[in-house]
This record gives sequence, structure tokens and C-alpha cells, in this order.
Amino acid sequence: MDKLKATINRLLGKEPPKRDWHVLFMGSTNRPDVLDPALLRPGRFDQVIKVDRPDRVGRKAIIQGYLSKINHDKSIDVDVIVADTPRATPAQVMSAITKDSVRRALFASRNYVVQDDIDQAIQEQLVGMANPIEDMDPVLLRQVAYHEAGHALIQHYVMPDQRISRVSIVRRSSGTLGYMLPVDTVEMYGQPLRRIVSRIMVALAGHIAVKVFMGEFWTGATGDYNMARQEFRNLAVHGYFGPPVSELFRDVKELQFSDERVERIWISLEDQVEKLLIDHADEVEALVDRLLERRDLSNKEVVELLGKNSLQLAEEQGVKMESVLEQIGTNMEGLEYKRRQAKVSPSKDSKE
Repeated sequence: MDKLKATINRLLGKEPPKRDWHVLFMGSTNRPDVLDPALLRPGRFDQVIKVDRPDRVGRKAIIQGYLSKINHDKSIDVDVIVADTPRATPAQVMSAITKDSVRRALFASRNYVVQDDIDQAIQEQLVGMANPIEDMDPVLLRQVAYHEAGHALIQHYVMPDQRISRVSIVRRSSGTLGYMLPVDTVEMYGQPLRRIVSRIMVALAGHIAVKVFMGEFWTGATGDYNMARQEFRNLAVHGYFGPPVSELFRDVKELQFSDERVERIWISLEDQVEKLLIDHADEVEALVDRLLERRDLSNKEVVELLGKNSLQLAEEQGVKMESVLEQIGTNMEGLEYKRRQAKVSPSKDSKE
């Protein structure tokens, strides 16, 4: 052993030969959270490149690449596919185009893929495969239709900067009985707080629509209300209810929804959603009738049944989109979208 150590020390003491080459070590992982921090020290793997989900330009290149590998109708609109896949991973795009859409084409006895094959394949990637209930009770089916129509109508009017990609009352393998899928027309990497408030209204709309048009609340809104609560937490940490220093914000994960500031806005949003649904009742009924007839509606089919929202009217008048978005939410009765100066009450645990 001593001889071995001596040999190693002698070799280490020699001047290393000069070389005109270098070795670059690269590694990859999808679990950076389990890496030993020592691996990332300077001189080791000290440059970390995060490969995020592709943006619009990246998705277009990926989609075109996979389309080139299959037989497809030349009229396929790549831009529509790009718009319908925000935040999609390359793996999801690959599966939708080269597997799911091809399967649908084969089932239709075609040797080429059409636009609808890809549209439906994308839905499968996002919400699961269609798993329809053939003998669903008509009353329950109508309830699902009202729920999704409520989401769609409020989405159309309070978030006109998003496009409704699909509305469906077909059960999916994910377990959902129906869904309304909005997509951004402009990809967002930051947003005004009023947009979060609008998302809360959309989340509440399905449950409220069922109450308005069927006379009583039904189950089926658990996911929507969990989403609404999460959005309220987002508002809280960004100071919407005032400086986040009071008892209300001690643990944002356990946001006190009984606090009058939160409760007041929640009730106000519910009232506004109900008013919008009643004001546009004919459009809700038209959506429900078409959903019961077709079960699954595209963007074009949905928009044809709804009135013009503020963005559509502005486009007709030549008003820029940015000017319209600045007004969305600010004119809603009973809400104030400016930063609030909350009156913070002393904590019960604090000493006077």
C-alpha cells in the first residue's frame, strides 16, 4: 500500500504534458431538486441552462417539424395549432401530431391527417381522452352544459384578450365531465392584478350559472373553487388587500376567507357574475342547446352564439387592443382595482 501511495504521489508531482485539447462535461436532469449542491460549485457544473417550455416561435418550429413527418392535409393552419398549445411541452406536441392525430385519421379510414384530427389530439393531451357516458341522465347532462356555458360566457366578456379554444360536455379520462378551455392570444409572462380578478369570476361562473338557470346549486365545482381560492392567495401576496403585514397574511396558504376584505370582494364578484349571466341569458341558453346537440364546440361555433365583447367592438372601431385591456375590469361596478390602503387591525397576540 505504501508503494502504491508513493507511486501515485510521484505521478501527481510530475508536470502534466501540454495539450491542445479540452474536455467539456455536460449533464442533464429533470430533477434538479435532488442534485447534490457540491455538483454545482464553481469549477464543476457551474453553468446551469434551464430548458423551459417553448414560446410561440419555438412551438411553431416544433409543430412544422413534426408535421413534415406525417401525411397531412396541406390546408392545416399551423398558427391555430400554435395558438392552442401555450405552455405545451415538445413531448406533448410530438404525441399529439405523430401519434394521436394519426390514430384518429386511421379510425376515419384516411391515410392523411386533417385539422380536426390535430385539434382533437391536442385536447386529448391537455384534458385526457374522450370517455363519453352514453346513457347520462338528461337532467345531469343539462346541468353540465349550463356549468360550462356559464364559464364560457363570463370568459368571453371579462377576459376578451383570451380565445375560447373549446367547450365540451364529453367526459374525459381525466375524470372531468366537461370543460371550457381558454388560451392566450398574446402569451403572458406577467399580468395586472385585475386579470387575476377576472379569472376568479370565470372560475365562479359555472357554479353560479347552474343556480341561476336550474334553481339550485349542484356538486361539481370543487376544482373551480379551489382555483378561485388560489387566485385570492395570489392577490394577497401581491398586496391587493393592502400591505401583507396583518393577521390575514400570517400564512397565505391558510388565507382567512372569513376576513371581511376577502369576503366582501368574493360576494361582489359573485353578484357581478350573476348579473352578467342574467343579462346574457339568451346567449347562455343558446350555448346550452348547441352543447346538448353537438356535445363539443370549437372556438368558431362558440363565438357565433355570443354577442360582441369589448375587444371585438374595439377592433371594428379600429381601437388598439392595449387601450381596451386597460379598461377591462376597471369599469366593473363595486370593484376597485387600484392598490388598497387597508386598515390593519392589531393582532390578538400583540400587546397594546
